[in-house]
Amino acid sequence: MNPRVALALGVLLALSACARWYTPRNPMPIAEVVTLSKSGASSAQIIQRIRDSGTTYALRGSDFAKLKANGVPDPVLDYLQQSFVNDIDLYTRYWVTGEGLGGCSFCYPQPLNVDTLESGYGVVPATPPGYHQRDMPHGTPDWVPYPLKRASAPPLSTSDIEQMAKDGVPEAQIIERINNSSLTHVIGVGGTFTIRTHPIAGLMGSELAQLHEQGVSYAALDALQGQFLAQFIENERLRYMMLGKGSFQ
Repeated sequence: MNPRVALALGVLLALSACARWYTPRNPMPIAEVVTLSKSGASSAQIIQRIRDSGTTYALRGSDFAKLKANGVPDPVLDYLQQSFVNDIDLYTRYWVTGEGLGGCSFCYPQPLNVDTLESGYGVVPATPPGYHQRDMPHGTPDWVPYPLKRASAPPLSTSDIEQMAKDGVPEAQIIERINNSSLTHVIGVGGTFTIRTHPIAGLMGSELAQLHEQGVSYAALDALQGQFLAQFIENERLRYMMLGKGSFQ
């Protein structure tokens, strides 16, 4: 093939790919997820509808418990968490490499209010999409407590949190412990330096919903989700900084 023709064809393919990526789309309202769940649609059908819409949601920990109470099945809750984590991973990589998605409102996890079943920029108050957030990947919800502060309490597992709730430990003490501990068995799942397309969400949506069923409060779930995401960002930041440079100490 003539080199000029090949170059022209390559440019056209690249432009076509960019057009597909930046074609405006309407995010799927969170209310539709609930409506589909109550209508008897299967988990696979609901997940496919969300995937086809290209929508992710900025879900707090308590949101998973509330969605489950509204009839959203566990596989859908897990998909919602995994897709959210996938996006946070992408934004962290862009942050480390100096890239970004600008003010593309449909490119980021949609802010939402599960109590009113409202979602979307311009509907639910949120930091504007693409707004520069100092020391934090663009697109990260402002309720994620990043940068991390040094852990001052022993490591903590979700089983520990569940047991604390069952033992009647006051909510404020549980939250304080969450905010000052390194979470175990949920960060770096699948290996920090494993070559992979997407990370594995070590804390799934159904697990957060189940913790509420075991007595963990909404506020504690919100703290847990915030810490999980903050520690995940830090783990991914180090991973992207060190790729190709050997392991870090």
